[in-house]
Amino acid sequence: MPTIKNKSIIITTKLFKLNKLNIEFSNKATRDYEVISGTGNGAVMIIPILGDDILFIREYAAGIDDYSLTFPKGKIDDGESILVAANRELQEEVGYKSEKIKKIYTLDLAPGYMNHKTHIVLAENLVPSKLEGDEPEDLEVIKCKKNDINKLVFENNNIDSRVLASLYVYNQVINDNKP
Repeated sequence: MPTIKNKSIIITTKLFKLNKLNIEFSNKATRDYEVISGTGNGAVMIIPILGDDILFIREYAAGIDDYSLTFPKGKIDDGESILVAANRELQEEVGYKSEKIKKIYTLDLAPGYMNHKTHIVLAENLVPSKLEGDEPEDLEVIKCKKNDINKLVFENNNIDSRVLASLYVYNQVINDNKP
């Protein structure tokens, strides 16, 4: 394994830390890397199943200055477990809580330069329950029949890439194809 010889913080913001790493490889070659670290405990992304529908949200994404199709998601607060955070975000963003909830996968977003993890959570047996969230505007909730997912994906230009990965994992779980 390569060895981190030196690590220093370049800048810290409300959400991120940018670290500079000096790494030495087994052949004695060294390289400097810049790595983005989240300042929290990671995030959750929830696949909400309501009968034959999957619930999505359309939310403003500042990084692309447009609205993006995504799943309910958010950071894990201090002291929260993955499942508690997922159920909280579900209630804040789509107005349901899950009576059958489980973590099905963990995504590394861009492991070459970011150490952030998003935990994918499957939420079934949804019942109405609304919590006040921190979004600056109401989120549009989009119900999509499970059989119409491909159409929804290809009719939308701005889709959070974590949604595509989550749908792939979900498909493996429901078809019992997971290794």
